[in-house]
Amino acid sequence: MFLLAKDTVKFAVLVGLSAIFIDAVIAHGLFWDNDPYWTYWITKSFLITSVFLFGTAFLGIGILPGLILTAVHTAILEIYYQWLAPVGLPQEPEWLDFNHLWVTGVPAHFLAIFTGYLLALWLWRRNHPAQRIERAETWHFAVYGLVTTVLIVVVDGVLTQMVLLRDFPGITFFVQHILIGFVFVCAWTAYAGVGRTGWIVGSLMLALVWTAYNMYLGPRGLPLRPPTYSGYDDLWWRSFPGALVSALLGWWLGGYLMKRRRKLEWTGVAMVLLFVAVALDPVFGQTLPVEKGTNALLASARASGQGIRVVGPDPTDLKNTQPISGDISIETSEMGNRWSHVQNTDGMRVTATFTSGGARYEITVDKPMPRHPLGQYTTWSGAVYDHEMHGDTGIGTAKLPTMKPEIALWGWGTVKRDGQVIAAMAPVHVMVSSGDRPMPGIMLEVDTEDKALTAEPDGYIHVMWPKLDQLQMPTAQTQTRMIVGWIAMIGIAGLFGWLAYSETGRRTDAA
Repeated sequence: MFLLAKDTVKFAVLVGLSAIFIDAVIAHGLFWDNDPYWTYWITKSFLITSVFLFGTAFLGIGILPGLILTAVHTAILEIYYQWLAPVGLPQEPEWLDFNHLWVTGVPAHFLAIFTGYLLALWLWRRNHPAQRIERAETWHFAVYGLVTTVLIVVVDGVLTQMVLLRDFPGITFFVQHILIGFVFVCAWTAYAGVGRTGWIVGSLMLALVWTAYNMYLGPRGLPLRPPTYSGYDDLWWRSFPGALVSALLGWWLGGYLMKRRRKLEWTGVAMVLLFVAVALDPVFGQTLPVEKGTNALLASARASGQGIRVVGPDPTDLKNTQPISGDISIETSEMGNRWSHVQNTDGMRVTATFTSGGARYEITVDKPMPRHPLGQYTTWSGAVYDHEMHGDTGIGTAKLPTMKPEIALWGWGTVKRDGQVIAAMAPVHVMVSSGDRPMPGIMLEVDTEDKALTAEPDGYIHVMWPKLDQLQMPTAQTQTRMIVGWIAMIGIAGLFGWLAYSETGRRTDAA
């Protein structure tokens, strides 16, 4: 039995949700007992929906079409994770072994996805009476969706990736964007139509969908380079406008071709070949730079002169101190807080030299601590600006007052005493505060939680400089992002409010 275009989309989405549910609960929850993490679930849901949406347009629904399309999906999935992408992204990338992919992966994934298909088929037949639909009605719709998507991806590959970003994002990147774009274009077309307003607003929404995927889940570089993620500037000042223009051009051309359906067959083949040529062009991949800017928020601070060192069994006892003399410089790059070591590992460079008790100390920190070793509280991937901690916040220690330092960082440091290394990977916490904030100046703590610095009598180092010589914060950059965010929020609310109001007026006039 064949379905209309809108019903094909709804059925494919139902299959995607049902199948990923069975896969998560039975295959990964009961059979493998593991969690592949966010990108797997979301990307696989788009893959399932794409395969069954396109296939249902040609084969219809039923047990036999379900078996055929499940087999196709299973083959695509195993190939995808064999050669194109690791699981575990964006948290911890892991390439699957032969057993998980081909020995247990093929039958387990086939059964899970086919079970989801059967669940969707049962629900569909209980709620939708059988209708006689001509296959060609949906066939043209599916081909239109694929051709339009490929056109958009090809234009985006040239305009955004080559011209604006000047970086080859990897074959996996293009595959993911085709999966997401195909489902979105088909679903949007089915419900918004092919009119001018429909595809213009659809282009905006597709650009936002792609940007959101790239922000949280979509790595660049795979499979030939380690996965990396775009920063704020690349996402919003290059990728988003590039994707919007690409979607407008590709969707317009897709609509133009839709009106000349006889040209769809050869156009589809030509677009696929063009896409492959762009994605696999070795010159493109070799001549463009592979290192991308981080778009990080940069901050720095410096202090020098006299300070104090806490001594004794309690590293928070600020009444038990001895004088020190020296200097400290801090540079940080805050990458954001998307809660993944792969996406957001902040940068830092701390250099401190001081004399205390007749000894000269040198402490350097250049390795961020993305997570607390015991998971007791967040470290914001290494660095954070203007955030409360200590006191009753649950972050740090309750023995210090609640503080909101301009800069706070956690990292792994090297400690030297009189030129000799006494610790190579010691946990370090630094806070920078100015003005009338509690404990102004720079505070440097080394292993104050576990007191495992065995070469030191107290097992830790805690020093403070009460006066800042220099503090530089990304205030203007942060404010600009906030302003742009508010403008975008209000603007998109106004856009859809106007569209909803216009639609109501149009329906009233038609009545």
